[in-house]
Amino acid sequence: MIASTVLATTHLAVPAAHAEQQTAGQTVAFDIPAQPLSSAIAAFVRTTGWEVGFTSKAVAGKRSTAVNGSMAPARALQTLLAGTGVSARISGPSTAALVAGLPAGGGAADGSTSLETITVEGQGTTTEGTGSYTTSQTSSATGLPLTLRETPQSVTVVTRQKMEDQNLTTIADVLRQTPGITVHQMDSERTMVYARGFSNPNWQIDGIPTWYRVQYGSGPSVSNMVLYDHVDVLRGASGLMAGAGDPSTTISLARKLPTDTFQGYLSGSAGSWQAYRSEFDVSGPLNAEGTIRGRFVTSLEDANSYLDRYDLREGVVYGVVEADVAENTTLTLGTDYQRRRTYNTQFGGFPLFHTDGSLVDYDWSFNPGGGSLPYNQDFRTHFVRLDHEFDNGWKLHADYSYYRAKRWGMLASASWGTINPDGTGAQLLGGQLATTTTQHAIDTYLEGPVELFGRQHDLRFGITSTFGEDDHGTYGTGFDYEPVAGSIFDWNGYIPNLDSYLGSQRFRSITEIDQIGVYGSGRFRLSDDLSLIAGSRVVFYQYDFNSHDFDSGARSSQSSERNGEWIPYAGLVYDLTDNWSAYASYTQIFKQQAYRDKDFNIIAPTTGSNYELGIKGAFFDDRLNVSLAGFYVQQDNLATRDRSVPGTLPDGTFPYKTIDGAVTKGVELEISGEVLPGWQVGGGFTHSRTEDADGVRISTITPENMVRIATSYAIPDTGLTVGGNVSWQSKIFNTWFWPASGTAVQDSYAVVGLMAKYDFENGVAASLNVNNLFNEKYYSSFDENYATGNFGAPRNVTFTLKKTF
Repeated sequence: MIASTVLATTHLAVPAAHAEQQTAGQTVAFDIPAQPLSSAIAAFVRTTGWEVGFTSKAVAGKRSTAVNGSMAPARALQTLLAGTGVSARISGPSTAALVAGLPAGGGAADGSTSLETITVEGQGTTTEGTGSYTTSQTSSATGLPLTLRETPQSVTVVTRQKMEDQNLTTIADVLRQTPGITVHQMDSERTMVYARGFSNPNWQIDGIPTWYRVQYGSGPSVSNMVLYDHVDVLRGASGLMAGAGDPSTTISLARKLPTDTFQGYLSGSAGSWQAYRSEFDVSGPLNAEGTIRGRFVTSLEDANSYLDRYDLREGVVYGVVEADVAENTTLTLGTDYQRRRTYNTQFGGFPLFHTDGSLVDYDWSFNPGGGSLPYNQDFRTHFVRLDHEFDNGWKLHADYSYYRAKRWGMLASASWGTINPDGTGAQLLGGQLATTTTQHAIDTYLEGPVELFGRQHDLRFGITSTFGEDDHGTYGTGFDYEPVAGSIFDWNGYIPNLDSYLGSQRFRSITEIDQIGVYGSGRFRLSDDLSLIAGSRVVFYQYDFNSHDFDSGARSSQSSERNGEWIPYAGLVYDLTDNWSAYASYTQIFKQQAYRDKDFNIIAPTTGSNYELGIKGAFFDDRLNVSLAGFYVQQDNLATRDRSVPGTLPDGTFPYKTIDGAVTKGVELEISGEVLPGWQVGGGFTHSRTEDADGVRISTITPENMVRIATSYAIPDTGLTVGGNVSWQSKIFNTWFWPASGTAVQDSYAVVGLMAKYDFENGVAASLNVNNLFNEKYYSSFDENYATGNFGAPRNVTFTLKKTF
């Protein structure tokens, strides 16, 4: 028995995508040159699929012996360690622990082995190269590095393998295949994400909250997934780590990072509607010692659309460097830039109703967007990170990031009005605008193990600060609901005398949101089978809004401040067996709101409670995870549209009011990982219903029931992988009274996709993805404010050729 073993920071060795786990007696071909010992271990893990535990102190400053030829993994590991003073203890068919100065099979006088902080190489949060639809570790709920089974909330991890198999190239694509998530396509650029009946999720990049303005820009909703290793989707309130206890979801994107050994790929794809995309990704050590590592990623896309006249051109560049600046200290520097240009861009969906309240029948390809000028979006991020591991197993992490999003151009969209029998009645929304969003973020934490009452516990203490500003301006005359000439069915996007709408600035608003969160969390092992995961966050929040109407000279300003808002969190996890655990969790809800009421006052923060009960299972060394959860959410001051006021407020937004006593109840069932050798599955079923205090259902534009499931199977000894996905959801509907009176309904529907991939020799692979196989036409979303809708995409096909090196 290992008397003192601490699971700490995970360094990921990225195994080859085709590597299978080899047992100690099987023969494997090795070609591992002499190099720093930590890098050699990573190469060994990539070759064998083994898990190797070791202390940072044990491998620091040591170099491996070269390993060449075919041999059993156990013998190769011994060869690799020869002359280092480090020994290997084989602890299972494909697991080992490294110990400094201890002969193989040696131990303490009492027969136990006392180890320092252990690093598990080959497991962790990075999913690239694992070939899996699940992960062994997540920290999105509590900040603590826990397995999915140890986490007392519902978490989905969308891995790199799933993204590649199902051709998920944007975050919207990823979320459409995530259990419990509904994605509403507001228009060609913007999405709204809903979970458990609510929108406005918390966004994070590498654990840092990221704020963005959805009204005029897309922000993370168009994030190109070439930058990211995986996406964590935590459903339910997440006040401990996200800065606000939002009851919907927290979406955390994890960047790709440099690898210990050289790797890379080049891919190109061609798809329906002349959609072309290329990707290039290269990573590895930048010096002979392997103490400096780098990664460079880029992508280019040029695509038309099923929407008439719409055109997209996008480029992404990402670079990151890691340097071991001292023993157990790593400095990381990175930057990314995303450039997006669209033409005939939508600004809203299509008007749903005729004047008599009946639904307008549009062609599938109808695009309300028009104008000949591009809509421009640029996104930049710079970040620096410092990590230090202490000899006692504690870790210090400090992270600073700067985010800047700039959006400018002319939007002209026939997305308003009610349609007469002859097709007239549509009106234009949009105009010339420019918006710049910036955010400075600092995240610092200290985490590590402690010994209390004869048991080991894990603690984390941190401070997260974000300082965001949104500077928005409109220019020229604007369209101001100007009628579209002629019939909507003849709309071709042409706007006569478009230049006459351009001009000097008419309106400017500056919104500032500053937030500081101080938190602490811990996993306390109350017994061998029972763990308490508890913590709290104290939030300091400042909101300021200033506007200037240049035409009238009017100015307005508003502020809102909350200091010392306390958000507690508690969860219990009980191990029923070696594979099954039961859990319960509770957290409070507190979310400051920027909506305004009919008198233009900021509405009160949403408050409430979030409860969750569930059971989780993990099998085959955590390669397969299953869960069943029930949740109950109670909220006061929940924002809802105030339909007693037709029209918009002076800043163009809609008035809201608050309701008390809103309740959401539901259940979730999920499975992720390897069911049988080569067969990966990821998905689940969700039921969620939200009612007001009188028992009347609200949030009817999201489904009560949904199924999201994706799968792939690598047929042995053929190089062929086949799979697919299904997204089904129940009915959605909404009733409007302005600008038209009517009800729109989308009955339940399913969208099916298929995929096939063939791996040739020398790292070349070809894949084919088919989306919406049966060409189902459906409303993908309704806008509850504007009485507009959007269709989902018709059947489409993408062919990809990829070379891995």
